[in-house]
Parts: sequence; structure tokens; C-alpha cells
Amino acid sequence: MSKNTRTIHFVYTVPSGGRIRRIIDKVLQIIYLPPLYRYGIDILIPWREPVRAPHSISRKILHELQKHGRVRFYSIFEKGCIKLTPEDIFIGEPIPDKGFVSGTRPTVDDHASITSRTLRENPNNHHKFLITPFSSDPRYIVFAQDLAEHYADKVILVATGDIWTRDWKSTPFGTIDLKNVLRLDNAINPTEYPQVKKKFNPKGHRKFLYIGHTEWYKNTVELERIAATMPGFVGGHIGGGHIKGWKKIVDFARLTPEFMSRIGQEYDIFINTSSGDPQATTILEAICFGFPVACTRETGYDTPSIMQLDTTDTHKNVEVLTRIQQMEESELKKFVSESQTYIREKHDWKTFLDKTMVFIGLR
Repeated sequence: MSKNTRTIHFVYTVPSGGRIRRIIDKVLQIIYLPPLYRYGIDILIPWREPVRAPHSISRKILHELQKHGRVRFYSIFEKGCIKLTPEDIFIGEPIPDKGFVSGTRPTVDDHASITSRTLRENPNNHHKFLITPFSSDPRYIVFAQDLAEHYADKVILVATGDIWTRDWKSTPFGTIDLKNVLRLDNAINPTEYPQVKKKFNPKGHRKFLYIGHTEWYKNTVELERIAATMPGFVGGHIGGGHIKGWKKIVDFARLTPEFMSRIGQEYDIFINTSSGDPQATTILEAICFGFPVACTRETGYDTPSIMQLDTTDTHKNVEVLTRIQQMEESELKKFVSESQTYIREKHDWKTFLDKTMVFIGLR
């Protein structure tokens, strides 16, 4: 491929910005002009520091692609079709039909979306990549099966834990040859999430924290069962939805060091009982901020320094959390330190981007 003649088209999440910004982009659309973010100019994209996933993935990949030629940046919610030349590269994330509806997901993709149409309507281009978060739970990913199997040349699985690709043949993408699949671990820049949690409440008085929404694959019903079963349980929730037995702290918050420092003065242990999650970034952020983590393997994370919970065994989970309540503070700090080492070694942006560029063929 010639760097001078090709265009790299990248479709992923784009921050929407405030009301005025959204109006401007809508007006540009009405008069058939591209939105302000189209050319990937940072000053025209409303990134909010710290840039959290999935926008952090958008920005990192966008910046890396720009080192290799002319790039055009699109929102996953745009409609239409990009007419690709044989030299062009297309990297696009699919969306379910009717968007990301609450409760579950449709079983087919949105055929009018820019990713779907571009993949389907450019048979003479052979540099088409589907990029998507992935768990092997069919309810999460089956909508993209047709695109992945029949229209994309290769597939990039973003923020996908080992658990979801161990039994590859049984997954919704299992007919795809693994040589055409790249599995990426989620990544984070620890310097953007400095350790602010330095000490813990006394044994028996520690409080638990969950950050995230309450969609089915987050399995917050298990968090409710834990709250109802564990004597003296106190949990705080940051995120949309309601978790019975948990105190709602706030629906949305920017996880700045200042905010998390205040949270860390009250709460001690981060827990997550997801049943089909492609590596929730909140777990990486919590570790960086200094919180010990207890979570299920189905969050996409499985390492000895992260204490293991179960998706349905409430009795086991209460036993684990009760042990945490009685741990020495030095032991909790040891879990944090080992988890932070794990992040630096396995969840760094350099590895994420290097693998991506090699797979795409830009290195």
C-alpha cells in the first residue's frame, strides 16, 4: 500500500462535547459538511482529561494512525457508506440495530451505520478491519457475527480478557481463523491515575465500592445479593442505575485524583461481579488509585493479586469479602502494589498500539 495514495478511515467513539458543540456538528451535517472531528485535529475534538475509555482508545489509536498517513475520523453513530479505494484502510466498530438499548442487545447490527455499510459495500477493498470489545457471551457480541465472519478481512478484539478467547471455537466468532484475529488487553496510563488511597478503615469496618452501570453483563444482581447476605455490609455505587442495598454516591463523576481521594477517605475495596465484561477500565483505574480489587474472572481480569469472586456463588463471595475485612492493612497494600506491577507489565499503551499497527500492516 502506498502511504501517499491511501486514506486510513477510523470509526470509533467520539466525545460529543457540550450542547453548543452538538448543535454545530448537527448544522454541519444538515448542510453536508463534515463534523469538526473528521480530520482528527485535537483542538476540534472535545477530549476531557483524564480521557477515559472508550474515548482513550479512540484517541490513542487515532494519534498512532496519524503517524502513518492521512486519517479520517468518524463516530460509530454516523450513517452512510465510505467509498474505499483498493489502497485505503478501514477500521470500524459496529453497533447493534437500534443502538445500545437497555436490558440486552439486538441480535443483528445496524445495517445503516457507517461501519456496517462500509464493510458490506466495498468488496474490492481487502484492508477492512472490524474492531470491537468482545466477550464470548452471545448476548454481548452476536449482533456483530455476520460482519466479522463475512465482511471484515480481519478482526481486532479490544479490551478482551483471556477468559473470552480460551475456547474460541465455541464463541460467536469461532469460525474465524485466529490468524485473522488480534486480541488486545485494555490499557491505561498510570500517571493519569496517581495513587491517592493510602490507608484503610479498621478491620470489620471497611466499605466497598463499585463504579459502573447496571446493564445485564455487569451482573449487579450479585452485588445486591452480597449486600443482602453479608452482615454489616456497606457499599457505595458511582454510576447509572440503582443497586439495592448500596448507597448511590453519584450517577456520573469525572474520576479525577481529587475526587477519588475523597472517595478513598470513606471506601476501601473495589469490587465487580460482571458476568460478561470486556475488561472494565474502572478496575484498572481503581488499582492505579490504590484500591485493592476483588472481582470475577468474567470481568476479563485474572491474576493472583486481584482477589477472585464468583458470578453467582454469593456464599463464596461473602466469605472472600469477610476475609478482606479482617486482613492486615499491610496485606491490602501488598495486593495493590502487585496489581500495579501487573498493570505496568500487561496493560500498557505501547504494547497495545504496537500490536495494533503490526496487525493492520502499518509496521
